[in-house]
Amino acid sequence: MFSAKFKPICCLPMILCLLCFGCFHKTDLPLLTSPAADQSSILITNAVIFTGNPDDGILENSNILIEKGIISKISSDEIHAPDARVIDSRGKMVLPGLIDSHIHIFGSGAPPTFPALPNPERNSSAFLYAGITTVVDMGGPVKELKELSAKTETSQISGPRLFYAGRMFTCEDGHPAAMIRRMVPWLLDEYLVWKMTFEVEDGDDLNAMVLENKSYGTTFSKLAVDEIPLGIPTLNSGQVAKVVEASKQNGFLTVAHIGSEKNILTAMDGGVNIFIHGPYRSSISDTTIQRMREMNCIVTPTVAVFDNVVRYGNGSLEFSNLDRQIADPVILAEYQKPIPDDVNPELADWTRNAAKYQDIKFTNVIKMKKAGIPILAGSDSINVASSPGATLHRELELLVTKCGFTPIEAVAAATFKPGKYYQEIFGRLPVGMLKEGGPADILIINRDFRNDIRATQDIYLVIAKGRIIERNTPVSD
Repeated sequence: MFSAKFKPICCLPMILCLLCFGCFHKTDLPLLTSPAADQSSILITNAVIFTGNPDDGILENSNILIEKGIISKISSDEIHAPDARVIDSRGKMVLPGLIDSHIHIFGSGAPPTFPALPNPERNSSAFLYAGITTVVDMGGPVKELKELSAKTETSQISGPRLFYAGRMFTCEDGHPAAMIRRMVPWLLDEYLVWKMTFEVEDGDDLNAMVLENKSYGTTFSKLAVDEIPLGIPTLNSGQVAKVVEASKQNGFLTVAHIGSEKNILTAMDGGVNIFIHGPYRSSISDTTIQRMREMNCIVTPTVAVFDNVVRYGNGSLEFSNLDRQIADPVILAEYQKPIPDDVNPELADWTRNAAKYQDIKFTNVIKMKKAGIPILAGSDSINVASSPGATLHRELELLVTKCGFTPIEAVAAATFKPGKYYQEIFGRLPVGMLKEGGPADILIINRDFRNDIRATQDIYLVIAKGRIIERNTPVSD
């Protein structure tokens, strides 16, 4: 097997990649949104507004003026803007464009048994189609992420604001390297591991690794402390601490993918206080929660992705109307087929373990929320049984129906709460909130989500960076 630091220094790996890719399905469907034309100003009238901040309450019968991509005025008084395009939002609800705090835009969304290639440009358009105007990619090919971000920033393609971590830090044959090696043909697997990860060994120049990510526009580091599949090696607290220190030296925060309470403790011992996932395969003690409070921890639990995986495994998976509008019908059809008997047994064991904690992962979120630990909404799509855009709406639904959130709290977890932290972390405009002087990222839905959280999926209009987005006819309704 190649070294974890394998680099393609000849054309052989690429030739093999091309040969393998001939057997892979790739979505060739049209993009779901189109780059919007420049618009000097937009006036939204008769609006029922949720600014994203629960403390603001609901603003009734208000108006919003957008000029040059910025919200210039919000008022209950009439706004005179004779040159503006008027959008009458009577009977509808206006809220900030949503933020998905955990995505992998270079995923395909296909079952593990169905080889498929990602279509990142279509994935990007799908997030925007679903009203998501900011995304945070938590691990992927950093050069390609930079190129995709540049295309969306310059409106060459239609997509949300994209922040990204780039290559993930893990130990040798840790997650996700171990999973790639079990699911991808030999040699191609080593190429993908190199593109996706840094497999950390003692003596490595971690500062150089962080700088490599930084040179491609990343703004934070991500490391993985989890066992997918069960029993693989994980970073220890000393290794975590070294990644954290190298990141700090370059002005970066570090976030950790975790799966269990034990993983959380390892990451906290190494100095991490921002966590991706629940935990989803163990309970969590009051002692650990208290320590998380003391360390000012933040958690993005991504309960929907694990719920989807478990339901796929037990045959109860269902797709929403929004899933069916967004996802490739070929891939959706694969999920209707029986799971083959030759599934990797280690991954099957991991899925059974996740099913064991199916309800406990929701209880963990309830306990953390009650303790005052900030909870952010993220989907971990595009992943197994998880569609770009649609799965975040499913996450909001589960936060309300399973995790004790009110609809207002759930939407705030996908708007104001992450926006507040990202303004500090990334030093950008305050995304996730409707305020004068802030970016005009707006989602208008056809009904009040306070009565039914699923109303966030009933989309009337999306505005991103002050431009009305053309939502193209989906594959199916």
